[in-house]
Amino acid sequence: KRFDGCRSNTTDIPSHSGNPNLTISIEWPETNIVELAKVNCPCGNVTSDEGSLIATRYCGGDFTNGGQWENLNAVACNFSDLAREICQLAELATEARVQQLDVYTENSENLGSTEVIVSVAVLL
Repeated sequence: KRFDGCRSNTTDIPSHSGNPNLTISIEWPETNIVELAKVNCPCGNVTSDEGSLIATRYCGGDFTNGGQWENLNAVACNFSDLAREICQLAELATEARVQQLDVYTENSENLGSTEVIVSVAVLL
């Protein structure tokens, strides 16, 4: 079966510190031409349904030349390193997750809205 849209694709967002273990990878689904793909920002192995943490990417192109990914908007997924570390807690057992989250969030001056949202996500 022929598909003229944009093929599934991955966008990597390096961490602010350059730590490769904190790179965020956004998985884009196959998308039809002239459609806007919307995906939740990845947070560890947690799927957040928080509407403010989404990335979008437009599938342009035409049916002659095929689909072309355009207009990437992943600003909301460019988490601070702290938020990325909090997201990785989702891979831990519940008790260890809660203990480490307590350490990460001890200084509330470092917490913005994204850190709070991902903290809640890894606890659910």
